[in-house]
Amino acid sequence: MVESHDGRRGTMSKSVEWGRKSRRDAPVKLSDVAKKVGVSPITISRALRNPEIVSEDLREEILRIVEEMGYIPNLAARALAGRHNGIVAVITPALHQYGFTSLMIGIEDRFRNTDLTVQYSNTLHHAEGEAGLLKSFLTQKPAGVIIAGAESYRDLLPLIDNAACPIAHVTDLSQEPQKLVVGLDHYMAGAEPTRFLLSRGYKRIAFFGRGADVRSRRRIEGYEAVMRGAGRFDPDLIIGGDAPSRTGLGRDLFARLIERVPDVDAVFAQSDELALGVLIECKARGIRVPEELGICGFNDLEFSAFIEPSLTTVYIPRQDIGYRVADMLLRAIRDEPPDEDRVDCGFSIIPRGSTR
Repeated sequence: MVESHDGRRGTMSKSVEWGRKSRRDAPVKLSDVAKKVGVSPITISRALRNPEIVSEDLREEILRIVEEMGYIPNLAARALAGRHNGIVAVITPALHQYGFTSLMIGIEDRFRNTDLTVQYSNTLHHAEGEAGLLKSFLTQKPAGVIIAGAESYRDLLPLIDNAACPIAHVTDLSQEPQKLVVGLDHYMAGAEPTRFLLSRGYKRIAFFGRGADVRSRRRIEGYEAVMRGAGRFDPDLIIGGDAPSRTGLGRDLFARLIERVPDVDAVFAQSDELALGVLIECKARGIRVPEELGICGFNDLEFSAFIEPSLTTVYIPRQDIGYRVADMLLRAIRDEPPDEDRVDCGFSIIPRGSTR
């Protein structure tokens, strides 16, 4: 019902009501933008996909009108009309962990000045969900996919072999993919820091980590091999927990470890957060670091250089890994040959004040 100016009430016509609703709800179309700018829809489409093909003045005018009208490109229509929908899908197990932030920065840096958009999905280390996520992305015709840390390739390989788009990988180099791969040898990333601690005179070296994924399990294998080779392996020195690798867990693990192995004299922790927890617990118990206990972390997070004592740790070039895997994928999307098809980015040990 509506009320007239003289107070009479009546019924609004359905056509007027529908017309108002239609105008309010109808999305802005490409043809609407083209009409406003005064060019063809194909010119608008091309300018949004490849801005460099139009003049600077026209590009600025198109972008201004797009912003003004609130036009949102239809990616589904784009996928139907072309090879792909303009999205790069990234499947990762741990978006919530600090170590993956640098990886994402590297990926974003490489795609920033392209016409591609990055979309992330998080498996939370559930291997059984990896194939389902990849299958879901592939049905949407992505430009490409980055699998950043798969737990298992058993169910992924058939999908990868039949994918219509290129798929690049961040992996432990022992895993199956043989092309479009960037990663490192996590076995060596467990072995070399253990050798480093032995070289500094530590003998009873504990390993802190759950072995929840293939990368951490490979590091445990590297640690164990070196400790066995030195005649110092003791399974009681490997300890983990069900909680995420955080500072509180580090304190708890060290408190439990020192009760059962009181002569432990070093800890190799699988994250800097765990290592920080060990350091805090040592201070609470009056254990001198590095004289009585050496501590080595993993990931070289920002705080590691500024705590007291500063933290010896393992640096992984995660931002470079992200950039290089994105560059590798981008070249494949553009049908350009890669500089390299399989890259070992390595790691480095950063000695600081928490070890002798």
